[in-house]
Amino acid sequence: MKIVLLFLIVSFGFGSSLDYFDKYRRGDNWQKDVDRFLYSDTYIDYLLKDKDVKFGYFDNPTNIIICYKNRKKLDVYGYNNNFYLKTKFENILVGRDGDKWKEGDGKTPIGVYTLKYKIDDNKLDDFYGPLAYPTNYPNLYDSYLGKGGHGIWIHGFPKNNPNRKFNTKGCIALPNNELVKLSKTIDYQNSILIISTKNLPQTDKKKIKIILKEIFKWRYAWKYNRLEEYLSFYDKKHFKKENRFGFGYFAYIKKQIFSRQKDKILKFKDIKIIPYPSVNRDIYQVSFDEFFKSAEKTFIGRKVLYLKLKQNRISIFLEN
Repeated sequence: MKIVLLFLIVSFGFGSSLDYFDKYRRGDNWQKDVDRFLYSDTYIDYLLKDKDVKFGYFDNPTNIIICYKNRKKLDVYGYNNNFYLKTKFENILVGRDGDKWKEGDGKTPIGVYTLKYKIDDNKLDDFYGPLAYPTNYPNLYDSYLGKGGHGIWIHGFPKNNPNRKFNTKGCIALPNNELVKLSKTIDYQNSILIISTKNLPQTDKKKIKIILKEIFKWRYAWKYNRLEEYLSFYDKKHFKKENRFGFGYFAYIKKQIFSRQKDKILKFKDIKIIPYPSVNRDIYQVSFDEFFKSAEKTFIGRKVLYLKLKQNRISIFLEN
């Protein structure tokens, strides 16, 4: 591991190898230098080199399923540094026009979702076709906005009448043969569903670079108990922690924790940064696998942030 770090430091010009070994010999906290390097222009430019980011930033290969509600079409992209169209479906059915806000309004939500699991034929009512994928609607942001309802799926047409036109009441429905094709095209556990109107929000490297730098600065402040710096990344007026409490109580809790000056292990991987299809511009969903360990707590799981990008800073207004 230390050889890899040394290679990065020498390759990217971050100090000299002799400085590195001297700090290591004396027991200085050389990890701080490495953690600071993560938000350097050199490292962020390295992460973004040769990457296509029009639909967002992804550390790892991912399937991107884009549903255009107004066009009643579904595009499936693969991603491996560049987005490439795998297949498209142009005979889908969706709910009524407009965003979903309450139970029973018959509308398909606009947002970014995961596919929770796959329901196979023998466990599924014939009305939904050969298989189905329940989504995680309402997600954290939906709940923050006060949206209601549940049970938004990707599913098929009724088996006993597969040519019948019907209302989905908010789900996304594909003809059965196309749904089977979709299931063979994607790994649902490694797929993101983006539901938008006819126009999908796109981003660029300048914005993604700002977000990545800010996320790694936020991580640094968190890891090294720099309270005021850490709290500066949050929207003091609108922030919610899991929709349970606001910034004041959140800051109070963090002040108690940071004051103990405990060492932490804090690792992020599989980072995803997705521009959110919303009436408000420059809203992003940021998620990553987090490994956190201190003397008092261990957490391993998926961290999700919602933030607004403004004036070259991020402002986190929601997190799980």
